Amino acid sequence: MVLEVSPKTMRTKEGQQKVVLTGVIADHTAKVPFVAWSQAQMVKNTVVRVENAYVKVWKGLPTLYIGKKTQLQEQTLDFPGYAELRKPKKRTIKDIVGCCGAFDVIVEGDIVSSPAEEHKNRSVLDDGTGAVYLDSGANRTDIAFGTPIKIRGNVVAESKGEYVLIAEKVKVTGGEFVIRELKNFL
Repeated sequence: MVLEVSPKTMRTKEGQQKVVLTGVIADHTAKVPFVAWSQAQMVKNTVVRVENAYVKVWKGLPTLYIGKKTQLQEQTLDFPGYAELRKPKKRTIKDIVGCCGAFDVIVEGDIVSSPAEEHKNRSVLDDGTGAVYLDSGANRTDIAFGTPIKIRGNVVAESKGEYVLIAEKVKVTGGEFVIRELKNFL
């Protein structure tokens, strides 16, 4: 289903300006950004069958590219609704790394490494299936080692096979457990 679509002016390698469609497409498994190089039939809140498209990584995220040879066919079938597909999916780090990144997901885990001085907002998050760097944003520096958290955001691939979860929302979970355990330890 097409969740978002809007025209965008881009510059080609030859320096010409071209209008493309950008947006987000989803099914019951995941959401993915897309770029349609031609003025394709991409209408918000419609179910579309996509054939002969390709996926490339753009800015660290897998992105669906719809080209001249791509066939699009509007479908009328039993499909999850727009409101359901807009919600982020809970995923494991192992699954996300296996897919080379993820768009608008929820990951739960524990902080296993506090930020270094040069990367004040970059910790390491481990969910038991794997670990990624967590970029918690400019205003979120109070997440300490051992903190259980729930994050909504995008997981992007960086150089050397490293992945970074860029947080849009961060929620500390189980804070009372951490405080109780610290009191027991002391």
